[in-house]
Amino acid sequence: MQAVKEKVKDAMSTAKAKAREQEAKAEEKAGKATASSSAEKELVHQRAKAKVAAAKMDLHQEKAIHKEEAIAQKLHHGRRHHQHHYGGYGAGPGVVGPAATTTAATTAVPPAPAATTAAAVPPPPTTTAAGPLHHHHAPAANRHYY
Repeated sequence: MQAVKEKVKDAMSTAKAKAREQEAKAEEKAGKATASSSAEKELVHQRAKAKVAAAKMDLHQEKAIHKEEAIAQKLHHGRRHHQHHYGGYGAGPGVVGPAATTTAATTAVPPAPAATTAAAVPPPPTTTAAGPLHHHHAPAANRHYY
């Protein structure tokens, strides 16, 4: 949905920029018609080029703003989405699923043997007190997903 909004905003900005470009070209044509010397005609032409360039610059700035808004919306939605999953398995009392059977003995890292060197690092735990490290839930045993 956000991509559609971004495209619509971009299309509106493009139409506005095109209108400004056409306005600058019309002003240039009228200015050249009333100019009495070639220097005045050149000045009118340069001003029209500046207006067209400003319209294009504004278009690119507006498109960048639209992209930033889309990214911010996606990040905001994604953050809310992930917070929803963090309250899942292993969140506290009434927990259902694989995290309910997890005990402190299975989540604790075993002590390193005394004969190891100081450079040896124990492997990271695959689960925490709150459940698995990944954010996907295990499928329920009594449900069929096909």
